[in-house]
Amino acid sequence: MKKLNTYLLVLMGVFALTWSACTDSYDYDPAPEVDGEGVYFPSSVQTSITLDGTEGSFTLKVQRTKSTGVGESGLTAEFTEGGASVFSVPAKVSFADGETETTATVNYNNLVRGTTYNMTLSFVDGTPYGGSSLTFKVLYPAEVLEEWELVSDKAVLIDNILNPWGIKDYPISGITVEKEKNSNKYRFRSPYTNAYFIDVNGAPLFPDDYQYPYIVLDGETYKEKAPGEYYIPKTTLGFKMVNGTGLSVDATWNSFGSVAVNLSTSSGPIEPGNATYPMAKYDTNTKMFNLGSVYHNVEEYGFYMPTGMVLYLDPALMSPDYDRDYTWETVKDATGYFTSEIAGESWTQVVQQAEEDPTFYRFTSLYAQDVHIYFNYGAVKGTLTMPKMQPTGLTTYGNEVYVDAVPGKCTVDADHKFTFVLSFYLVDADDKKTAELMQSTEIFLWGRGPLDQLVKGKKIEDYVGTWSVPLTNGQDGGRMSVNITKADKTTLLVQGLSIVKDYDDTMALEYDAETGFLNFEFQQVASINGYYGFVSPFNSETTALGTKSGESLIGGLSKDGVLTFLNNPANAGTYDSMVYVKSPDGKQLGFMTGYWNYLEWAPVTSAASFSSLNNVSFNTGFKVVEQGITPRRTYKTELNLKSSPAQPQELSTNIQVPIHNEFSLVTR
Repeated sequence: MKKLNTYLLVLMGVFALTWSACTDSYDYDPAPEVDGEGVYFPSSVQTSITLDGTEGSFTLKVQRTKSTGVGESGLTAEFTEGGASVFSVPAKVSFADGETETTATVNYNNLVRGTTYNMTLSFVDGTPYGGSSLTFKVLYPAEVLEEWELVSDKAVLIDNILNPWGIKDYPISGITVEKEKNSNKYRFRSPYTNAYFIDVNGAPLFPDDYQYPYIVLDGETYKEKAPGEYYIPKTTLGFKMVNGTGLSVDATWNSFGSVAVNLSTSSGPIEPGNATYPMAKYDTNTKMFNLGSVYHNVEEYGFYMPTGMVLYLDPALMSPDYDRDYTWETVKDATGYFTSEIAGESWTQVVQQAEEDPTFYRFTSLYAQDVHIYFNYGAVKGTLTMPKMQPTGLTTYGNEVYVDAVPGKCTVDADHKFTFVLSFYLVDADDKKTAELMQSTEIFLWGRGPLDQLVKGKKIEDYVGTWSVPLTNGQDGGRMSVNITKADKTTLLVQGLSIVKDYDDTMALEYDAETGFLNFEFQQVASINGYYGFVSPFNSETTALGTKSGESLIGGLSKDGVLTFLNNPANAGTYDSMVYVKSPDGKQLGFMTGYWNYLEWAPVTSAASFSSLNNVSFNTGFKVVEQGITPRRTYKTELNLKSSPAQPQELSTNIQVPIHNEFSLVTR
C-alpha cells in the first residue's frame, strides 16, 4: 500500500511539471490599436429600411472610436437595381471636436414600387471591430390595391359643418358607405353636393360633372396610439366658406378633417389619442360613427369645430333607444312636483338616473304612459339640456308630437327649481320639423312635493278675511267673494262659497298649528229645501267626489299671499276643486247649483271689487254625481293644437357662433 501511494505522488509531480511547462510556453499577442478615426455604424442601426414615397430622405446614425478633436471619414457606396441613379450618398461624414456621434443623410428620388435596393456603405477610415461596412436593403413596397365593399347605401349624416351660418343638425340621407376589405377603413363621398347646396342655399355650387372627393375614416394608421379611433385625413371638399361673403368653389382648399394630427396649437401638433380632441369612434350597437373633434377651415377667420357630426349606417337605428342603451335607477330624493303648461295640470313626478352617465336623467311617463322624457343635468355647472326630437306620446289630430328644448331657455336655480321651456312640434316622413304647435314652460321642483309651495308656520289669524274665489259650471264662470272667520283656535268658518241665495252654506276648515296649514274634507253642511247639504273635494274633469274618509285638500298661503288648496299627496285620488252637493237620502249625491270653485283664492282689499258672479238659485233638479276614488293621474294624450309652419333653415353669409382661432394646420 505504501508503494502504491509513492507511485501516485511521483506521477502527480510529473503532471504538475508538464502543466507548468505548457503555461510558460503560451504567447499572447494583444490587439493592435486602431489608427485614424475608427468610424462605424452602431449595432442599433436598422439595415432593412421601408420607405413610403418616391422621394425624400432618411438618416443613419454614425459613431467613431476616437473621442478627441474634429474628424471626418470618406464614405463610399455600391448599389444594385440601378440604385446609383436613385440614391444620393454624402462623400464623407464629419465629427465636431470631442464628439463621437454624427449622422449621414441619404436622399432618394424616383423610387420604383416593389423594388428592393441593396446599398452597401463603407467608411474609408473605419475599424475592424465595428460595422464600418454594411449592406442596407431599402424597399418601396408595392402598392396595396384596396378593395372596397358596400356597407350601406342608406346612411344618414347629421351635419353641422355650416352651423355657424344657421344650418344646424341637418340630416343628409342616402349616403353610400364602403369598407376596405383587408383593413379597418371606411369611406364615403362628400355629401356636400349640388343637391345639398340647393337645399340650404337655393342654388347649385359645382359644375355638373364635378367629382366629389371621398371622406375617409381610417382606423389603421393610428391604431396603436389611438385604439378604436378613426382618423379623418385633411380633405378638400371643393368649397370654402368666406365669412361675410359666402360660399365659393375651391378645389385646393383644405376644408375638413380630424383636429388630431391635422392641427396644432402653440404647444405643438395635436397627437392622436388626445382626450380633448378625440377622433371618430364607432358604436356597434347603433351602427353609428361619431366623427369626434373635426374642424371646418374658414378663410380669414379660423377653425370652426362642428359638434354633433354623426354618421348612421342604418337609419332604423338613428332614434336612440335609451331604454336599451342605459340602465335606469330611481333617484329617491329627487321625486318632486311637476307643473305642466301644455298639460294644464300638476303632479308628483319620479326621476330616474342612468348608471352609465351620472348626468343623464329621465322623467318617467311624463306626458303619456311608458313614454319617458330625457334630459342632461350637470349639477356642478348647473347646465340643463335635452336630447333632440324626443317622442312625447302626445298627438294632435292623429299626428305624433315631438319635443325639443328651446336653446338657452332651460335653467336650474339654487333651490333646484328646474324650468324647461320646450318646443312641441310635428315632423314629416324624413324627420324634418314641419310645424311648431306651441312653446310651453314646464316647472319641476326637484325633491319637493306640492306642499313645499306653501309657507309653513302661518297663524290661524292669517287666513281670516275676504277672499276672491274663482267658480265655474264648465261653461260660465266668474269670481265670488267669500268670508273666512275664526271659530276657535283650530277651526275656521267659510261662508258664501255655494253662491246660493238666502242659504247659510257655512263650512269648516281645520287648522294645524304645527304646520300652519289648513285641511278640507268631505263634510255635511246645512240642509236646503228638504235635501241634506254637503261640500266635497271634487275632480272637475271626471266629476267624481272625494267622499271617502281621509281624502282631503291641504290649504296654505303661497309666497305671494294667495290662499292655495292642493291635492293631499296621501290621497288615493286627485281633486282640483270643491263643490256643494245635495242628497235626498244621505246616499245619492247631486249638484246643489252645478258650480264648483277652484283652489287659488286671492285676498280682497277694500278697494277691490268683491264679486263678478251673482248668486244663483237652488237647483231643484237632481243628477247623481259619482262618488269614489279618481285615479291620481289621467293622461290626456290628444291635444288638438293648431300648428304654425316651421321656418326652414337658411344659410347666412355671416358667422353666428364663435370660431376657434387658436389652431393652425400641421404641414408635412
